[in-house]
Amino acid sequence: MIRDLTVGFQKAQEKFSSNIQEKFPPIIQDNYKLKEGIFIRLNVNQSWEDQVASFEQNHFIIRRQEEPQNTELLNWFKCQDYLSSLVDMNKPVDSKKQVHSNNPLALFMKREVFLAEKQGGKYTTQENLERYLLATGSDPVRQKWLEMIPKVKSRSSKDNSQREVKPSVNGLAKELQFFQQSEYAVALTYLDSCERLQLIGQITKWYHTNLAVLTEYIGQLPFKNYVKLFFTFDSPAPTLVCEQIYAFEYVLYTIPKIFNSNDYNQLVAAELVGLPSFDMTMNSKKPFMEHKTMRSQAPERVTLQQAMMAKQTTEWLAAAKPPYATNKIGYESGFVPPTGHVPPEGTFHVYMDGKYNELYGFENVPFPPTTTVQVEWLNILQLKDPAGDEKYYETIQTAEALQKTISSRFFRGRLNHSFILNEPDVKAGEFTALMAALYLQSRQAFHDWFYKGTTVSLRGIFAKVTFRLLVEQFIHVETSRIAELADAFNLRLSIQMAIDDKGGKIMADRIKGTMDSLRDKLVNEGLVVCANDEEFYFMAGQLAYYLISQSRTQKITGEMYEPFLRAKNGHQLKKRLEEAYMLYKHEIFSGYRRFNQAFSLVLGYVPETDNQGSARELLLAGIFADNLLFEKNAKGVE
Repeated sequence: MIRDLTVGFQKAQEKFSSNIQEKFPPIIQDNYKLKEGIFIRLNVNQSWEDQVASFEQNHFIIRRQEEPQNTELLNWFKCQDYLSSLVDMNKPVDSKKQVHSNNPLALFMKREVFLAEKQGGKYTTQENLERYLLATGSDPVRQKWLEMIPKVKSRSSKDNSQREVKPSVNGLAKELQFFQQSEYAVALTYLDSCERLQLIGQITKWYHTNLAVLTEYIGQLPFKNYVKLFFTFDSPAPTLVCEQIYAFEYVLYTIPKIFNSNDYNQLVAAELVGLPSFDMTMNSKKPFMEHKTMRSQAPERVTLQQAMMAKQTTEWLAAAKPPYATNKIGYESGFVPPTGHVPPEGTFHVYMDGKYNELYGFENVPFPPTTTVQVEWLNILQLKDPAGDEKYYETIQTAEALQKTISSRFFRGRLNHSFILNEPDVKAGEFTALMAALYLQSRQAFHDWFYKGTTVSLRGIFAKVTFRLLVEQFIHVETSRIAELADAFNLRLSIQMAIDDKGGKIMADRIKGTMDSLRDKLVNEGLVVCANDEEFYFMAGQLAYYLISQSRTQKITGEMYEPFLRAKNGHQLKKRLEEAYMLYKHEIFSGYRRFNQAFSLVLGYVPETDNQGSARELLLAGIFADNLLFEKNAKGVE
């Protein structure tokens, strides 16, 4: 997944800088955020007493969702923080994971650990420091580099078994000659230099002398989370400036940790390749990606350069893109702001986990990043607003607005920005088990429309899913109101027409034609009959609403309409209407012509179809639509 993204990222990186090997690329730096805590720049050649006077000019306190203005010191901290951070908490320098930095010039510790505020801590700050500085010594670092080189296998002449040939101590330098022709040779030369050994000695001595007073001073400051210390020094040699030393230390730590596990490393055409670390899990606890029946156990191998580029791409994603959301990244324009006309291109859809900065979802979509959506929300049920005028809806013109509207109208707000990976909880009276099942059944199709602009996967299921959602909310969700569900019914048919579903246009025309026909029949003084099943079921819905509305109960719920919706055929439906009439007939004026005509239309007709499919849809439309029994004729008489 990451390999696909690195192509566009590398092109964008080249636009930002001509130095493709920069350890802290500007494209990452522009979005890099420091963690909450106190950041202090110290000089290893000066005691704490000599530096405390200039403390204000050499520290920052970073608070959550708050960062100082873009200053030279802030940028310096960003650069050194990036170069001093761990690839992963599972790949620490400190074996006890108390120190979270990667080189002797930097020290990252949690506040409670550094200030000994944590109750029951196993180690003192001094013990943590000593263990950490020892782990950054030349021999431990060199051993990590040696572990990258594939072990030589030889066969014993006695038992024909394989055994590993480990390099001797005298052969260590020879083994590392593999890297002497690479870009890492300078860093390895620095590893064995007297300057590095001297610098670690100075840092060790500085902590021994100044740690207690520094700790006391920091303990009085108002900050949370991290203590991060960064050492500078008066360079004895002009070629070893402080920032370059940090870059060397970054290489010395990162390269041996860049692969998932060095057990799978191989030399191919004199080039080292290994199992990529990002978006690849194959440790002993999760070995499910291992090839069990093939000679090569690793599912994939990449070069050091490819692994480093994957690391930087992941870091850019974590810094530049919001977590827990599906981010659209154009093949090229997605990494940098487009300039001028951008030709049509495909899109990477990436979902980042915010806690571990891992890719939880990835798709390579052959559609442009911009999704064009326009849904004209029509008033097919001829609903009225509070003033008595025909209700008007705003046209939906963006994918974001459409997703929000569908989420609120059909899924009780569950279809949020990360819905493709979420499973909503079932809650009685709010979000039923059937609604959850319909959510899981349709979420991929909705995701395809909102994020890719294609309705192919949605057309075949939209009508059925949304109708069942409306009925389920109507009957079982306590907070549902008929007016809101009627709006959703209008939206449903409008969307069907927008996604080129012929059924939506057919149903909209049926409803309009049926309402116009029945409106005339209700004011006709002669004998009238239903012309077809459509008029029967729609009129039955109108009668159901009118009868239930006569109830004097304080709260009319959708559950009261369940007997009508559950009726299997026309005979049962007419029986339910007669039962309702017996309950509320005392509220109905016996000479009310519209009601009498409506009841006559329904009771005198025998439908050919059962109460299912489009017939049931027309019944629900009759319940939700503007009720013809409450209309007044041109003279204002009911």
